Amino acid sequence: MPAPVPVVFLHSAGLTPQMWQSQVEAVAVLGGQDGEVQAIAPWLAGLRPGRPGELSLSLAAAEVTSTLDRYGMERARLVGHQLGAMVALQVAAGAPDRVAGLVVSGAFATPGRLALRLQKSLIRMMPNRALADSGATKDDLVRALDLMATADLGADLDRLAVPVLVVAGATDPGLPAARQLAAQLPMARLEVLPDTGANPSLEAPDAYNRLLVDFLAST
Repeated sequence: MPAPVPVVFLHSAGLTPQMWQSQVEAVAVLGGQDGEVQAIAPWLAGLRPGRPGELSLSLAAAEVTSTLDRYGMERARLVGHQLGAMVALQVAAGAPDRVAGLVVSGAFATPGRLALRLQKSLIRMMPNRALADSGATKDDLVRALDLMATADLGADLDRLAVPVLVVAGATDPGLPAARQLAAQLPMARLEVLPDTGANPSLEAPDAYNRLLVDFLAST
């Protein structure tokens, strides 16, 4: 039997790869008799503390592909949140043969000005201590949001022939964007978690993990 397809978790700006600790633990036992599922959560290019660099979707996506090569992964399932989700979509659009499935939250196909203004307002109201572990500043988060706003994957998403799980919180201001994204992707489904906001994997980890594990088991 072939080994289970690995899972790569891609964090958001303002959070560290450790945001995925619960999810890494949840998928570790998926392989059963075929062996443990390999799961990694690398830093996104341009966001690693102490290693300042240009932040761009194309560079971050290229770094993810290089990470797959370093770990000997021919294909992987990508799980991403916000900026990490946009990078995951960029990888799938540019190197579809390397991606076996996607789980995304906080992503959008085409940026909406009102939603972006709202997210920037929320960033500016964040306490600085919320960013302490990541080494990021509020300006870094706004810069990442502006970067996400430049993405317009459009027709690339229409041709994306891999299964996709879009997860959103019922109280997330970005829920309309999640609905639009799921509608545009040919093989996507949307799951909305009740009483959950913009960070479903952190706010409702048990419910998120059940969706994640079921999706990974089916792909």
